[in-house]
Amino acid sequence: MKKRVFALLAVLVLVALMVPAFASAKEVMLYSSMKDSQLAALKTAFTAKHPDIKMDYYTAGTGNVMTKLATEQQAGGIRADIIWVGDPTNYISFKEQGLLFPYDSPEAASIPANFKDPDNHYISARVVMLGFVYNTTTLKVDDVPKTWEELATFKGYTAMTDPTFSGTTLYTVAGLVQSPEYGWDYLQKLKNNGMLLERGSSAVVTKVGSGEYDVTVGVDYIARTMIAQGSPIGFAYPEKGIPIILSPIAIIKNSANLEEAKLLFDFILSLEGQKILMEEYTAPVRPELSLEGALSVDEAAKRILPVDDNRLVAEKDELLKKFDGIFK
Repeated sequence: MKKRVFALLAVLVLVALMVPAFASAKEVMLYSSMKDSQLAALKTAFTAKHPDIKMDYYTAGTGNVMTKLATEQQAGGIRADIIWVGDPTNYISFKEQGLLFPYDSPEAASIPANFKDPDNHYISARVVMLGFVYNTTTLKVDDVPKTWEELATFKGYTAMTDPTFSGTTLYTVAGLVQSPEYGWDYLQKLKNNGMLLERGSSAVVTKVGSGEYDVTVGVDYIARTMIAQGSPIGFAYPEKGIPIILSPIAIIKNSANLEEAKLLFDFILSLEGQKILMEEYTAPVRPELSLEGALSVDEAAKRILPVDDNRLVAEKDELLKKFDGIFK
């Protein structure tokens, strides 16, 4: 009997000793529209640097991430500590709603001022550009569209990602719609010429490599990744009107893991974190670094497809509705 009592006491003591350890467990959650390989690479390096912190992430298209955030907010609280999606205008709305924690990272000192929210609620953590992805087996380089006008008259199979699901494509569509050179008439021309929609930014590029499409509007880093993997595709920036998306990160205001979130935030902006993204073919925001084969932001700025972010915030729902009316 005494042995059983002592055994029970020993178990209780062990449990008591373990409770503080569990209570003090550190973790951080990231919601993102980035590729799983990019986030996995960051996770491996971050947890090696901070072995006491458990990092987890949820990745999906921007539209699905936004739906998840809205659902959790209505249910009583957002589980994410950091949010990182492709459409910069989402952060304007987040800030207006008071959802973001202002943080001036020490790693942000060298990052250009136009990459940052003046109140430090968010900051660009990668540079994404879109252009024309083409099949190198079915097309000669001279036959690849060089301008948006040429894409609208291209005789072949074309596609783009549905902007409902992709923040980078939404930003591109907004630039085309807002431009006096293109506008809604241009989107109608694309549809009339047979352009189709895909639900994912990776899928629209993958299907060029498989021969389903000849040319698509695609993301530069996704194309570079697939080229490195041996896919028979090429990538070309348009001669003018390059969509440039400064994809921001931000810390959620009521984060339960604020200090851990700051550490991950710092790591992503650090030279080490940016170099990891470069290994995944993503253009960095640190001016000390440059990605081979990618246009610098300064070079691309001369050929940019501009977007009025505040106008996009105000018109986003109507834009998507009108886009659906043309393409669906």
